[in-house]
Amino acid sequence: MNSQVLAYLPLMTPIATLIVVVLGVFFSSHHVDIRISDLRSHMDARFNAVDARFNSMDQLFQERLRRVEEIMDARLSRIEQELHLK
Repeated sequence: MNSQVLAYLPLMTPIATLIVVVLGVFFSSHHVDIRISDLRSHMDARFNAVDARFNSMDQLFQERLRRVEEIMDARLSRIEQELHLK
Protein backbone atom coordinates (compact mmCIF):
# COMPACT_ATOMS: atom_id res chain seq x y z
CA MET A 1 0.00 0.00 0.00
CA ASN A 2 0.94 3.53 -0.48
CA SER A 3 2.44 5.27 2.57
CA GLN A 4 -0.03 8.16 2.27
CA VAL A 5 -2.98 5.76 2.44
CA LEU A 6 -1.44 4.12 5.50
CA ALA A 7 -1.08 7.55 7.10
CA TYR A 8 -4.81 8.25 6.71
CA LEU A 9 -5.94 4.76 7.72
CA PRO A 10 -6.11 5.53 11.47
CA LEU A 11 -8.37 8.49 10.65
CA MET A 12 -10.62 6.58 8.25
CA THR A 13 -11.30 3.59 10.51
CA PRO A 14 -13.27 5.51 13.19
CA ILE A 15 -15.18 7.42 10.51
CA ALA A 16 -16.21 4.19 8.79
CA THR A 17 -17.24 2.73 12.14
CA LEU A 18 -19.21 5.88 12.93
CA ILE A 19 -21.02 5.68 9.58
CA VAL A 20 -21.97 2.05 10.20
CA VAL A 21 -23.23 2.86 13.71
CA VAL A 22 -25.28 5.84 12.49
CA LEU A 23 -26.88 3.72 9.76
CA GLY A 24 -27.69 1.05 12.35
CA VAL A 25 -29.28 3.65 14.64
CA PHE A 26 -31.42 5.00 11.80
CA PHE A 27 -32.56 1.52 10.86
CA SER A 28 -33.27 0.61 14.47
CA SER A 29 -35.16 3.86 15.05
CA HIS A 30 -37.35 3.21 12.02
CA HIS A 31 -37.99 -0.34 13.22
CA VAL A 32 -38.92 0.91 16.70
CA ASP A 33 -41.30 3.48 15.18
CA ILE A 34 -43.03 0.74 13.22
CA ARG A 35 -43.34 -1.47 16.31
CA ILE A 36 -44.72 1.42 18.39
CA SER A 37 -47.32 2.20 15.74
CA ASP A 38 -48.27 -1.50 15.67
CA LEU A 39 -48.61 -1.49 19.45
CA ARG A 40 -50.67 1.71 19.34
CA SER A 41 -53.08 0.28 16.76
CA HIS A 42 -53.41 -2.94 18.78
CA MET A 43 -54.12 -0.98 21.96
CA ASP A 44 -56.69 1.19 20.15
CA ALA A 45 -58.49 -1.91 18.93
CA ARG A 46 -58.54 -3.38 22.44
CA PHE A 47 -59.79 -0.14 24.00
CA ASN A 48 -62.50 0.16 21.34
CA ALA A 49 -63.62 -3.38 22.15
CA VAL A 50 -63.77 -2.54 25.86
CA ASP A 51 -65.75 0.63 25.08
CA ALA A 52 -68.21 -1.40 23.04
CA ARG A 53 -68.64 -3.85 25.92
CA PHE A 54 -69.26 -1.02 28.37
CA ASN A 55 -71.82 0.53 26.01
CA SER A 56 -73.65 -2.78 25.64
CA MET A 57 -73.65 -3.28 29.41
CA ASP A 58 -74.99 0.25 29.88
CA GLN A 59 -77.83 -0.49 27.46
CA LEU A 60 -78.57 -3.73 29.29
CA PHE A 61 -78.69 -1.95 32.65
CA GLN A 62 -80.96 0.75 31.22
CA GLU A 63 -83.37 -1.89 29.89
CA ARG A 64 -83.42 -3.73 33.23
CA LEU A 65 -83.93 -0.49 35.13
CA ARG A 66 -86.84 0.39 32.84
CA ARG A 67 -88.35 -3.05 33.49
CA VAL A 68 -87.97 -2.65 37.26
CA GLU A 69 -89.58 0.79 37.07
CA GLU A 70 -92.51 -0.67 35.13
CA ILE A 71 -92.95 -3.47 37.67
CA MET A 72 -92.74 -1.06 40.61
CA ASP A 73 -95.21 1.29 38.94
CA ALA A 74 -97.65 -1.56 38.32
CA ARG A 75 -97.36 -2.78 41.91
CA LEU A 76 -97.78 0.73 43.29
CA SER A 77 -100.86 1.27 41.12
CA ARG A 78 -102.36 -2.01 42.34
CA ILE A 79 -101.70 -1.07 46.00
CA GLU A 80 -103.26 2.36 45.45
CA GLN A 81 -106.33 0.78 43.88
CA GLU A 82 -106.73 -1.71 46.73
CA LEU A 83 -106.42 1.01 49.34
CA HIS A 84 -108.62 3.40 47.30
CA LEU A 85 -105.94 6.09 47.38
CA LYS A 86 -106.53 7.17 43.81
